[in-house]
Amino acid sequence: MESGETPTSELWLEIDLTQVGTEVAVTARGGLQMESSEPSSFSMEVARQFAAWVKRAAKTGTALSGPTAKESAPPTPAQQLQEALFRPGVREVLHKLQGAAHDRRLLLKVNPRSPELKAIPWEALLLPGSASEFLGTSPELLLARGVSSILAWQKREVRGAVRLLAISPEDPDAPGRLKSLLSESLASGELEWLEPLVGSKASKAAVENRLRQEPVPHILHFIGHGSMENGSPTLQMATGSEQEPGYRVNLLAGELRNLFRHQLRLIVLESCQGAQPGALLSAAEELAQGAAGAVIAHLWEVKADVARRCSAAFYRTLTGRSEHAGDVAHSLHDARRSILNALEGSAEAFSPVLYLRGRQPVLFDFSHRKVVPPRPLPSSLSAVPEDPAVRPLLELIQKPFSLVLGDHLLDDAWTTAEEDFRKQLHGELRPPPRAAPEHLPVSALAQRYALQFSADQLRDAFQDLTRSPLPEVPLVEKLARRLSPGFHLTLLRLPALEQALTKHRPELVLYVIWPLPGDPETPTILRYARGQDWRRLPELPLSFDPSRDVALLRLYRGHKPNADLHEPLLTEDDHLLGVRDLRDMLPSDLAAKIQSQLKNQPAVLVGMSLESWEHRHVLHSLFDRDSLPAGSRVVVEPGAAEVGWWKKGRALPGDRRERGVSVVPVKCAELARRLDAPEPEGAR
Repeated sequence: MESGETPTSELWLEIDLTQVGTEVAVTARGGLQMESSEPSSFSMEVARQFAAWVKRAAKTGTALSGPTAKESAPPTPAQQLQEALFRPGVREVLHKLQGAAHDRRLLLKVNPRSPELKAIPWEALLLPGSASEFLGTSPELLLARGVSSILAWQKREVRGAVRLLAISPEDPDAPGRLKSLLSESLASGELEWLEPLVGSKASKAAVENRLRQEPVPHILHFIGHGSMENGSPTLQMATGSEQEPGYRVNLLAGELRNLFRHQLRLIVLESCQGAQPGALLSAAEELAQGAAGAVIAHLWEVKADVARRCSAAFYRTLTGRSEHAGDVAHSLHDARRSILNALEGSAEAFSPVLYLRGRQPVLFDFSHRKVVPPRPLPSSLSAVPEDPAVRPLLELIQKPFSLVLGDHLLDDAWTTAEEDFRKQLHGELRPPPRAAPEHLPVSALAQRYALQFSADQLRDAFQDLTRSPLPEVPLVEKLARRLSPGFHLTLLRLPALEQALTKHRPELVLYVIWPLPGDPETPTILRYARGQDWRRLPELPLSFDPSRDVALLRLYRGHKPNADLHEPLLTEDDHLLGVRDLRDMLPSDLAAKIQSQLKNQPAVLVGMSLESWEHRHVLHSLFDRDSLPAGSRVVVEPGAAEVGWWKKGRALPGDRRERGVSVVPVKCAELARRLDAPEPEGAR
């Protein structure tokens, strides 16, 4: 600091807002022992109109219109509230402090004293004297909301990466989507991503246990729901078989208070999709009062992708190498500007707000920081001979993925069984005029057989073929060992994958789902758990946790795990009528859960062929109009003609622009051998 320059600790202005009946009283005080010469007030109705105007714009994703051009036109709600708040007394204090700040930013803290005033988006108010600059993006002021607290506050020295811990009880995939937007910060070593707490790992007890262990995070990022219980804000941490009570924020604050004396500095509360963020806003204020020095929350519901983009922009500035790194208020201003630019001025940018306990927005001191990019983690895959074509698949299945297991497994036992079935059908149709052409697909042969004889006789023929258990399929056995929790799809008509899972993964709770023809509301659902027999359920229970349990969707039906045959899809008509959009085959909430996972995490396709119309039909039914998720991979026989079709996206779901899928050209038997490599530590 140069001689005669005002200390940064004196560069602040606080505006207290107190609701008195229909009026709002305004008082201002600032550093350098300044305060407004006279109190002022304005009508509460002006603030209500402004709030409604901003929220309408945010809901529709539109920009806030500027001031009116014509003198005769009425002022906008922003102009009215700006003039009401920044009366001459307040403006005088503001100008004096700005003069003392020179080129540095002044911290402006707005202290609304009633629930209705706290719901006003003060961040979207125009800067005094400006026709286009907002308080929440100002290059001159740093805006925050104040809280009353007697707790001390100081910034934290960080000499390496800023550690971030995400907690997401409801959506296990949300942290991963955020992490993907932070790849540059993680790769540079500016930010360290700690293993997130999701699903069953995000219970109250699990969160408390994790926070008492090293490494302690510098930032907690919560994605979920809040609620009010007996007037107290809570965070929903329910993950058990029954709905657990919410984690009362005052108790959480007590748990966190000791951490804030050492490492922890910031909490970000992000409402998950469809959640009402009101309770989280109350939680933010209470956490800032009782534990955290700074808390960020949202004023209203925003789209999940907008919230993630805002968080990513915020963390890049906060943990980066700019001169303003470590400054939470400056970083949030940058994030709002980023959203304004990306969304063409959308008022959604003003949803995130900052609660700050002290009068210093710098959370982290990086003056002695040394950023070192993280070393690549040692991979036990090095035990497998290097194969650039196969390695990406081996790396992918260490993470959450959706398996689509087709019935073209190219395995000797299964190929022989299918060929035996083909020969039986073809032989009985051979005498004229029933003779069928050679190399007709099995579904076409089965269709002719059912038309010539009967569907019951066709099922009997299939059951005779599968009466004796087929040998284990090595690739299915190996995939079962690596299968991540969540929803997966199998087209096998025999319970090979179920049996492999109960054998190799007994710790998992396993559900198998059969859609019933013509009855989407009551699918057959079986449940298996260690030490229990298979049990039929009326519906998928609330205790099902896709971050912990496995659910297999058996589209082609067939043999149940107890060997009973259950209306297998065999003929062309079976495939055409029995496989439809998931929303037409399953209860709407279950279909939505499955489609959400299928559309948001990579798929691994094994035993699928674009030469099979039945398989193309399945993919279009599963993914509707969406392309397969980024990072998806398909295993294809090396040298097969369809390798190029997959790469070009021929006949795949999606819009008219062909979007291909990464191909893994490897024989199934070879892939099974490669899957014998031990899993990297921490893969699960």
